[in-house]
Order: sequence, then structure tokens, then C-alpha cells
Amino acid sequence: RDGRLGVFWHTQGSGKSYSMVFLAGKIRRKHRGSPTIVVLTDRDELNSQISDTFENCGMLAGASAKSYIATSGSDLITKLRGNPSFIFTLIQKFNRDDVAPIRPDHDILVMSDEAHRSQYGLFADNMCRLLPTCSRLGFTGTPIFADDDLTRRTFGDYVSIYDFKRAVDDHATVPLYYENRGEQLGVARLDDDGAELNNRLAEAIEQAELDTDQKANLEAYVAKDIHVLTAEPRFDAIARDFVSHYTELWTSGKAMMVCLNKVSCVRLYNLVQRYWQATIDKTRQELATATQQEAQEIGRKLEWLEQTEMAVVISQEQNEIQTFRMWGLDIVPHREKMETRDLAKDYKDAEHPLRVVFVCAMWLTGFDVKSLSCLYLDKPLKAHTLMQTIARANRVSEGKTNGLIIDYIGVVKALRRALVDYTAKPSDEGEGGSSSATSPMVDKHELIARIEVLIAKSRDMLAAGGFDLQQLVDAEHYQKIALVKEGAEAVCEPLARRKEFQVYASQLRKMSRYVLHHEVSDEVHRLRHAILAIDGELHKKRHRADNTALTVQICAIVSEYINVGEGKQPVTIDISRIDFDRLRAEFMKSKTKRLLLADLKELVEQRLQQMTADNPSSINFYKRYQEIVSDYNQERDRATIEQTFAELMLLAAELDEEQQRYVREGFADVEQLAVYDLLFADNLSSKDIKKIKQIAVALLAKIKAKIAELYQWTDRENTRAEVGVLIRDTLYMELPESYSDDDIVAYSQRVYEYVYERYKVVA
Repeated sequence: RDGRLGVFWHTQGSGKSYSMVFLAGKIRRKHRGSPTIVVLTDRDELNSQISDTFENCGMLAGASAKSYIATSGSDLITKLRGNPSFIFTLIQKFNRDDVAPIRPDHDILVMSDEAHRSQYGLFADNMCRLLPTCSRLGFTGTPIFADDDLTRRTFGDYVSIYDFKRAVDDHATVPLYYENRGEQLGVARLDDDGAELNNRLAEAIEQAELDTDQKANLEAYVAKDIHVLTAEPRFDAIARDFVSHYTELWTSGKAMMVCLNKVSCVRLYNLVQRYWQATIDKTRQELATATQQEAQEIGRKLEWLEQTEMAVVISQEQNEIQTFRMWGLDIVPHREKMETRDLAKDYKDAEHPLRVVFVCAMWLTGFDVKSLSCLYLDKPLKAHTLMQTIARANRVSEGKTNGLIIDYIGVVKALRRALVDYTAKPSDEGEGGSSSATSPMVDKHELIARIEVLIAKSRDMLAAGGFDLQQLVDAEHYQKIALVKEGAEAVCEPLARRKEFQVYASQLRKMSRYVLHHEVSDEVHRLRHAILAIDGELHKKRHRADNTALTVQICAIVSEYINVGEGKQPVTIDISRIDFDRLRAEFMKSKTKRLLLADLKELVEQRLQQMTADNPSSINFYKRYQEIVSDYNQERDRATIEQTFAELMLLAAELDEEQQRYVREGFADVEQLAVYDLLFADNLSSKDIKKIKQIAVALLAKIKAKIAELYQWTDRENTRAEVGVLIRDTLYMELPESYSDDDIVAYSQRVYEYVYERYKVVA
């Protein structure tokens, strides 16, 4: 193919760097020889990011990524004349045209990141002249446009397409919802819906980056339109709307305001501070008059408002202090913050209070912030720049269901135009392509429609369990607590129904973060609150289960009688004094038997999991639990529920007693008891039992001492063998004569498996 291996179009934010790693690994695994793979980028940040990814994925055989990075043009040439496995370099390092071509015996494969952007021109020509036999493979986060013949001539056509829809369907990225607030506010000049204005600005601004003369032509060409877009009333309206919008979505994540130019960043920043402070003052007043129930949520929001930090992030230019002074602005404090702080690190940290940034060019490409959820656009963008910008909000993050694009200037038409310009029928040109170019953004009405669907599904599920959600919505305040419990009772069994309901509620909670209060009806709000209250009741049970004694969870009537000995004697519970008859009577009167039973099952299972981890011999208790649950699952009538409750209560009492058995057997902890149980055999004399106990204590101490001497003992075969030999030799020497050689081998293996699971090293 004359070195043109093709183009990987891999949607931004969905793992392009990992695709490069996996392809490199597969090439080295499947083909003979020792190729040199050159990973080519155009920015230091991308170069570091990709080389770190290769290192962290184990592709560099334990070597540091720095040793593979070309530090200069001369260092790059030295590396190319050798045969390293990888070279990571900026294309700008191909800055010499006086070097003889390199024609090695081995293959050289060049993987070019962002293939459409900077892989042509002088540096690219130098590379092709220096490496005439290399093969080139282009990776790009955006597609090849119909008129982009240069990319095809350089790399060839698609060999792989991973488009927006596939990335969302695979949950590699989150969906992006679009909202045009510029039209709602009337803040944009809308000749033909602003399309003509935006196209003129976008084309001119892109040209402005070419040279000084073109920048001067730009200023003359768009002067009038710039005055319209930067008018004070327009900025004031945008700042006021931004504060109103983002503070209502305050739990959604971080925000980025993309401004027309550097001066606009500072102007909007200043206006936003004014309205932000006004919102803080208003929230304080609301807190002062709030009911006790409302105060907690308002207090959390006030704390968030007061802690939130904002920053302007723009590149430096000559005479910027004087330029900003002409606008009545002070750039100095912003520049000091940019130079003295690692703002990128703070902004990427989901927990850091730097939550809002104002940018115009920096951070629009190649800058990943997973917790960025709200992207506000007030800059005309098109083609690759537009698509890369909106992709800032599509990263997957915990608790994030989607990104939200808020448009103040009308970019969606430019996006549609870019999608129309995609290469025709991409699915016919390479594997994995979609049958059509899919927009990365959908209208926000679809998000609201999805919320309504989730409410309807949750409502139907409750109805299937015999509970009318509307009854809870319409109830008086004093009735709601009991009805919430009845709703939880309706969906707590079987387990599959409970989990499905909780999934719906979780999605409903997350998606609601991105919807303003007035965008849905009061009825939808009331239904949502009712569903989330029921979900909270289900989670409340589990939360309490982790922190309180088992019997107290079932009912508040269990009395615990604690006997504390002197010194380090353990705490014991007198199970015999629990009033089971009273407990059973309270259960019979309960209207939420299934909820209590589900809670009890969960608590017993948690206890059993811990016990079997501590002592594998406790597995018989787990088998009994499974039998009880299996019998219950076959028939869930009232008698079965009550019988199951009684059986689980008895099992719970036995578990409490079992957990204290190590004290009765004379051991210091449950681990010594576990080794003793593993060594125990039938028909032992009382003398042998005493000896087995002594062996268990001594053997465990030896094992712990040996493991302490060994570094990462489970990682290497020889260190694992040392522990195994210690166990076997000790048992051969110490066990009574009634244990045969075959018995000792079997018991040694049992003890080793317990020790391995109990003390294995987790990387």
C-alpha cells in the first residue's frame, strides 16, 4: 500500500490510546521480527499521556516510558538508527532535512495520533524523506471529511470505525444532550437562526491561527459581528443564565464556559462572580426560613456555593496587561493563578472545589476531565474543533449518566453540517463502521422523556407488587412514612425485582441532576420524590445492617446482655436471654414482613460470608442458609414467610454462638480456631485433641513469621513453596501417629489453601 495502512476513526474519550496499545501488542505477538513502532503526536501532553499508557499496560517490559521518548531531533535520529521496540516523539522533532535516509532491515510502523491535524507539512515531509520505507497508520478522534483528500493520500482510507453511537452503546462514553439556551434568552443575533453569522465567524477565526496578516484581515472582516456578540447586555444575560442554570444542576459535576476570545473569558468571569454572590445571599436567606426537613439540603447547597472556585485559563501573549486594561480588566491575578497553581490537576480532581473554568482555546482538545458534565458554548466552532470540544463532556465518570451541551451561540447547525460532510457510507470502507453517521448530541427533550419512562416503569413495578404509587404522592405528611415502607415491601422480593427497581431509581436520581425544576411538571417531581423515598427505604436497611448488631436490625426489641471480662477478654453475648417469643410476635403484627425478611436474609448472608472467610469449616452453616432460602423461594405464602423468619432467627442465634466458639475452645482468635478445625479428625482422644490445639497455635505463628520474611510471597513459585514446605514438615513432625502419610498430605494442602486465601498479597 506504499506505506498507507489506513485510518482508525475512534471517537474522542472512548479509548483511542488503548486501541493503539492493543494493536501494538497484537502486532508483536502475531508477527515475526522486531519492528520499531513510532508513536507520533503533536503536543507534549499527548506524548506523555500515550507513553505513560504504554508503560502502565506493561508494553515496555518494565522499562520507564522516558527511555523511549525522543528528547530532541538528534536523539530521535539516533533512536531510529537503532531498533528499539517503541519510540514516542513529537512530529516537531523531525526538524532536520540534512540527514541521509534511514533504510533499516526491520519494519518501522508510524502510528500518528490526531491524523487529520498536524501530520502533514514540513515536519511530515522531513519524516517521509528520512524514513522512506516506513508504514503509516493514522488514529483520529474525528472522521475524514468528504473534501479531505490529504488524509487519504497520507494514510489511506478507513480500516476501523468506532463512531459516537457505538461508543455510547458500549458505555465507553456517555450520551450528550443538547440545549439551545441562546434562543431562549434572545442573546444571539439570529439572522437565519444565526447560521450565516456563525459560519462567517467560524471560518474567519480558524484562519486567524495561520499568520499575522490573516489575523488582521479577520479583525476587519468580523468587527461588526464581534461587537454584537460581545455587547455588555448580551454577556450580562449569559452570565445571569449560567449561574441560574448551573447552580440548579449543582450535583451534576464540573462546568466549562467556552468563550469567544481571551477578553471575553475575563469579562464573563467577572459578571458571573456578581450573580454567584447574589445566589449565595439568596440561599442564606432561604436557609434562615427553612423547615428542619429542608435545611439539610439547602445547607449542603450553600456549602457547595461558598466553596466553589472558578478560574480563567488562557494562553499568554505579548502586552496582555495593556490589552486587558484597555477593556477595563485586570489579567494579573488570573495570570498569577495560572502560573503558580497546577490548575489542570485541580480541575481533573473530581473532589477539588475548582469547578468552573472559562476558556477560549486551551483545554478544548486533548484534555480529559471525567467529571466535566456541563459544557457552555459561546464561541462559533465547526468541523474537527467543534466535535473535539463537545467531546470534553462525554467521558465516563462515577455517577455520571450523560453530558450536557448548553449552546448560547447556535453551534448545532455547524455540527449537523459537519456530519453531512462525513465520508459517504463509512461502513463499506472498513470494519466496524456504523451504517450512518450518528450525531453525538440529542435534544434535551429526550432526556426528559427518558425520566418519564423510568417513572412509568417504577410505577408499574410497584403496582405489580400491590402498591399504588399515587397513594403515596397524595398522602398527608404524617401518612407518608408508613406508605414508604409499604412501597419498599412491594418491591423487596424477589431479589431480581428489588434490584431492577433500584436500577430504575438510581438512573432516575442521576438523570434528574441535568433537568431544571421548571422543565418538568409538578406531577413528575412528586412521583420522582416518591420513588426515590422508597428506594431510600430499601437502602436504609442495608446501611444500618453494616453498623448495628444483627438482632437489633430485625427489630428494636432484642436485648443484648454484654459480659466484659478483665484485661483483654473478648466481649460475649448471652444469646439465651433474647426473648424470641416476643420477637416472633412483633414479626407477626408487622405489615412489612417481606421487607423484614429480606433484611434478615441479607444480614445473615453477610455474617456467613465473613465467617466462612475467617474459618472455612463454617461452610455447613452456609449450606443450611441456602436450604432455608431455597425452600422459601419455592413458595412465598404467609405461612412460609413466617416459618422462614423463625428458621433464620434460629440460625442467626447459632451464628452468634459459633462466632464465640474460639473463646470456649481456648484460642486467642478465630484464625487459630480455623487451623484447628482444618486439622481436626474424627475419633481423636482427649489427649490428641489437646495436642492438635497446641499444633494449630504453633503452626499459625510459624506461618505468619515466615510470610513476614518473604516479599510478595504469593507472587513467586519459590516463596509459595517455602510456605507449603513449612506446613508439611511441621505436620509430619507434630501430628499424632493416628494421622497417616496420606492424611498429612491432605491436611497440609487444606491448611496451605486457607493461608493462601487469608494472607495472599493483592497488588
